[in-house]
Amino acid sequence: MAFTTEELLNLGLTEEQAKEVFALHGKDLNASKSALETITQERDSLKSQLQNTEAQLETLKADANTSAEQKEALDKLQAEYDKYKADAAAELAQIQKVNAITLALKDTTAHNPSTLMKFIDVDAIELDENGKPKLDDIITGLKESDPYLFKADEDGTPNPNIVPPGNPAANGANNTDPFQAIMDSYGK
Repeated sequence: MAFTTEELLNLGLTEEQAKEVFALHGKDLNASKSALETITQERDSLKSQLQNTEAQLETLKADANTSAEQKEALDKLQAEYDKYKADAAAELAQIQKVNAITLALKDTTAHNPSTLMKFIDVDAIELDENGKPKLDDIITGLKESDPYLFKADEDGTPNPNIVPPGNPAANGANNTDPFQAIMDSYGK
């Protein structure tokens, strides 16, 4: 989510508050970058181990002195390796999908985007050709069924509207207690 100081000032924040927002956002970005670097290093290490293992396996298969039992064991090992590789690829695709959904949820007006993940069936989400999840229908449904998860609309009205906005009238007219009004509606 990219934003500028001018946009924050237009929202009514002071320059000091805008600096604090950028400081908090910077901390979040640094934590994400650190985690990404760690994961990237682990991935690269595992890739090199995988390439070495594949080379050793091919060398053993090609060795003329390898017995039939050893070749059978190598074939079994190759089958297990292929299954492991396919499982790892599927797990990686699932993790990438979850991460794409999590990033897309951060662009919503939700109070806590990570909470929305509990309402989403990851397997049912499809990714478009750019790798972005198609979440519009789900977000719209959640806004209708659970509006408390999202921030106020652009018109500034709170969501949900628990009490009428504004101050009560000075003369006491139309000063009804919202709870009492609901209770009275059940009594009729």
